[in-house]
Amino acid sequence: MRKRGISPLIATVLLIGFAVIVAVSVWMWYGNIIQGQFMKQGAISEIETACLSDIELQVTDASKSGTSISIDIKNSGNKIFNGVRVIVNGGEDVLSEKETFKPTEQKSITVNAKEGTTPDFIEVMPMIVRQGVPGTCSEKGVKYSLQ
Repeated sequence: MRKRGISPLIATVLLIGFAVIVAVSVWMWYGNIIQGQFMKQGAISEIETACLSDIELQVTDASKSGTSISIDIKNSGNKIFNGVRVIVNGGEDVLSEKETFKPTEQKSITVNAKEGTTPDFIEVMPMIVRQGVPGTCSEKGVKYSLQ
């Protein structure tokens, strides 16, 4: 009785088919990761461009009462920003407020410093979100001394 195996032609076709399936699976999985990275880099680039040209913030007034700080902020740029980051006393407290500021809009926000600290000065920076990626325009920060 003679034993028969798979012919060399069928074995070659099966190996090539298996290699193609593995390659397509890896490409689809890795392609999504690469696409996500490109979108994130695009959003970061868009944030940097908006920070350089379109975003402008003014602190018109700020006052403290204990650890509570009331800040009047005006968007003097021509684009919306999605919040502000407040740094108290050069980095002791970093506080974020998710308050949307439309162009030429002025709002008052209140933030609280850590208990036991005396807020002497603040730095207020606009925050923007592009394609779900948040960013802070630190170069547009405004320093303000508190009385």
